[in-house]
Amino acid sequence: MSLRDRLRKYAQQNGPVRVGLIGAGQMGIGFMSQTEKMDGLRVVATADIIPGQAEKGYLESDVPADAVVHLDENPEKASELIAAGKRIATTDASFLVQIGALDVILECTGVPEVGAQVCYTAIQNGKDVVNMNVEADATVGYALAKMAEEKGVVYTLVAGDEPGSIKELYDFADALGFEIVYIGKGKNNPLNRSATPDQLQESAQKQFMNPKMLASFVDGTKTMVEMTSIGNALGYPPEVTGGYGPTCTVKDLPKVFAPKQAGGIFEGAKAVDFAVGDVAPGVFVIITTDQPKIIRDLRYLRLLGNPQHNYWALYRPYHLANLEAPITVAHVALDQEELLATHRPPVAETVAYAKRDLQPGEKIDALGGFTVYGMIERAEKARQHGEVPLGLVVGGTITRPVKAHEPIHYDEIELNQNQMIYRLRKEQEKLLGY
Repeated sequence: MSLRDRLRKYAQQNGPVRVGLIGAGQMGIGFMSQTEKMDGLRVVATADIIPGQAEKGYLESDVPADAVVHLDENPEKASELIAAGKRIATTDASFLVQIGALDVILECTGVPEVGAQVCYTAIQNGKDVVNMNVEADATVGYALAKMAEEKGVVYTLVAGDEPGSIKELYDFADALGFEIVYIGKGKNNPLNRSATPDQLQESAQKQFMNPKMLASFVDGTKTMVEMTSIGNALGYPPEVTGGYGPTCTVKDLPKVFAPKQAGGIFEGAKAVDFAVGDVAPGVFVIITTDQPKIIRDLRYLRLLGNPQHNYWALYRPYHLANLEAPITVAHVALDQEELLATHRPPVAETVAYAKRDLQPGEKIDALGGFTVYGMIERAEKARQHGEVPLGLVVGGTITRPVKAHEPIHYDEIELNQNQMIYRLRKEQEKLLGY
């Protein structure tokens, strides 16, 4: 039975899968719009901190205006309205996750602290959580996965974002018994570590994007946190700070993403990295085998390979991000199926780097802003050097000068210890025995 048929059957028996959406920005509204074209799955409650933004999201997704009710309190009333076919709009995410008539919570803000708050509160309320906030997952994903296990609920990242799309390729190759030597993604934008929202304002407007979101793509932060999440889930660290990030064509993937003795760039195996060039917006895994018949068959089947060495690329040329995410939500609701989460000790960290010279007294602004960007690092090295995870620095105050393009250390910043993400990080470190 197809997934669409299963959703139809579920809806006939129970009504549609009811989703609570946190964040009605570009990603959230796209998700909502896609679900309105589906059978058996609907966003029935939406929270966004900007007044009127949740309502705007519904209208842009072709939900009738008379179906939308604004509510910021009384979860029981919200459940009654949802049962009557209404959609809830609110500015309070903590209120939304308390609504009983919700099957799955989707976190879609991209703000580390908000992601930590939402995921933690939803899990504590016994709700399954689908997280599109890789910024939060890269920082406290291990703690959230452990908490979800204890509560008997699902915590997972999504299909469509690069980590989830990589995981789908990985699962395919892994099930067949291939050795998976490298995993990675293409980078969509030219890399400029100093990029700021002001510099990208015009480009962002043309793409109907938030300038901060675009800046987080261009300065590399988004790529770094995505690689951290998938690297931690699968146990694939980066080999070097920031990754190699070679310029590479699709056809050369199995030549470049190979050990040095095979003409590639890597010292060892089982690493995560990214490629600049026509690989974007795709994802890939590099496989190998030593079985002679399988080698002959892979060559016969013309899988994208290295002609001199036994390495092949499984490459997917797209990821549909928010538009694909409903697939994960459906699998969570119907099957309690997790796609991607970190259940092993993390091997990667996205560390905060200064985007410009920072002076004592300066506060760190949002990701994709004017003060910091992220760089992937081996978790053990980051811990030994006292480098601060990117997800912890927002709202912190610099206490010692930090030069541009240098990592921020714990003794150079006063962190906001009142934030949920800080408390979850401390819990994660306790779980790991650090």
